[in-house]
Amino acid sequence: MTSIISIMNSKGGVGKTTTTLNLGAALASKGKRVLLIDNDPQGNLTAALGYTPAEQSRTFANLLLAAIDYPEDLELHLQRGVLHADNGLDLLPANRRLADAAARLQVMQLSQYNAVGDMERASEKVMASLLGPLLQHYDYITIDCGLKHELLTVNALSASDYCIIPVQAHFLASEGIPDVLELVKSVQVKFNPKLRIAGILLTMYQSRPQLCQSVKASVGEIYGESFRVFQRPIEYSIKVAECPAAGQSIFEYAPKNAAAESYRSLAEEVLALG
Repeated sequence: MTSIISIMNSKGGVGKTTTTLNLGAALASKGKRVLLIDNDPQGNLTAALGYTPAEQSRTFANLLLAAIDYPEDLELHLQRGVLHADNGLDLLPANRRLADAAARLQVMQLSQYNAVGDMERASEKVMASLLGPLLQHYDYITIDCGLKHELLTVNALSASDYCIIPVQAHFLASEGIPDVLELVKSVQVKFNPKLRIAGILLTMYQSRPQLCQSVKASVGEIYGESFRVFQRPIEYSIKVAECPAAGQSIFEYAPKNAAAESYRSLAEEVLALG
């Protein structure tokens, strides 16, 4: 069965895109069929895989609009929309046109476009209907969620089995966790009762600085009894920041780097989720 995983946090700079890419690459190295979805109009994930977002004529936005307007033709659009990267990962790319699709979803929501009680046609579940035909082709689908355009994030969570919350190992960065937990709970109640939090992932971690150790201990103390805190934080490395410019994952760019080992460990824990 396919597992759909959203990577999200309401704060920027915590490693959402990096985690989406490198977790996907780690899973693919285990022989899993992986699809990455760029659910952010900035197109950072698309760029990180070596594509130029503005040059993409067929994007995730096209698929969302097709799912709304031409659901009977959706499978044809899906076949044309998936990019097959050289590293074995598949990608649904994004650019600024995704903001237009988000606006369309908002209009759909505000105008009460859906029939009362018809949750399968709800604006919050368009992505779920879109992903249905793809499930037979992939073992894992990971979704990179942006900061704004809340309906896009709600759609991702409504379609997902799991949510991973990356948190920078910095005192103030951990303050974004309650906002994410509140949104996840709302989606569980209204749209997707099967959604679970796979865990909280500490990123940009340095084992020696006392602040990082303090944040790790604090997150574990506050959330460890209720949620998984992934065992191995993602080690800070300049190599991770350099990967997107090369259009590569950490496993291609610096396979022996400590961050690569961190993402391999994360993949093992994700595989154990089932």
